[in-house]
Amino acid sequence: MKYALSIIGLVCLVAAVGCNNQTPASVSSGVVAVAQNERYRFNAEIASLNKALNEFREYREYLENDPRFLFYLMDRDLDAVEQGREARGSFSDYFVPNAAKALKAGAARKDIATRIDRVIALAEKEIYLSSLVAQLMKEGGSAAVRSYADEWIRGSQK
Repeated sequence: MKYALSIIGLVCLVAAVGCNNQTPASVSSGVVAVAQNERYRFNAEIASLNKALNEFREYREYLENDPRFLFYLMDRDLDAVEQGREARGSFSDYFVPNAAKALKAGAARKDIATRIDRVIALAEKEIYLSSLVAQLMKEGGSAAVRSYADEWIRGSQK
């Protein structure tokens, strides 16, 4: 969008310079100066965005290694589902992987088990974190949900 506005501004500048009956050489040097200024500004914006992206990656890495943050994400999903809202992710693609990351980051197994127990307690009330939880509960009950989570976490720790 900014690029398009720059081009429009450049066209207006060329038109304005042309109306002043200036020589073609002065018009072209003005156009080149504007284009160079836009290029420098554009390069500065790219450098700023790259810096922000690197900072974001650092924060993300820090948070993904903090069990408290991962528990916050898991609890947030459970709260959302309990209140009738959508979870951020599914049991298999988001919840259990976060549990595995928390364990790898030093969380206690009992804290992970507490959250799995909450998934099961909600499922027993027919409030499902995802369709997989509903399927597991239907096929094998709470033991199937625990088994799935335990096997997934164990497999990710290798």
